[in-house]
Amino acid sequence: MDVVAEENGLLGAVAGVGGAIGRAVGEMFAAEKRLTESMAGGPGAGQKFTVTKETVLQAGKIIDTQLDVLRRAYRDSIDDLRVQLGGADDVNQDIAAAWNDRLVDSDNSYGARVAGYLKSLEGLVDQLRAAAIQYGHTEEEVKAAMGSGRAAG
Repeated sequence: MDVVAEENGLLGAVAGVGGAIGRAVGEMFAAEKRLTESMAGGPGAGQKFTVTKETVLQAGKIIDTQLDVLRRAYRDSIDDLRVQLGGADDVNQDIAAAWNDRLVDSDNSYGARVAGYLKSLEGLVDQLRAAAIQYGHTEEEVKAAMGSGRAAG
């Protein structure tokens, strides 16, 4: 089933319920559009990122700091993305399962996309660390600006 047919099926199922759920679905599709647009312009999307000896440590520090903020926010909120409908009927359980697949369970879920974005930012920071060393900055200067290359988590 392609994405459009899946979205139309979900919208059709939710339209019957209407109200707050219908509004939430509309907001989710709007959020998906914004996420897709922002991810398309993110690191690893073919954009060039140029630094100099004078700017490489500052750029690395900014990106590394924001990566840490995003990583914590992702870790703290990923479980909240899961739709849980305790005691719901079969139709609503199926709808919840479809949303969970889209939000967190599938390889192309929002959660997986954010995790991929985190990986691309980690790669960018690694590249900036290497560039800083090539520009002649010391290991201590690089670690002070960008940390020591912490693992995600």
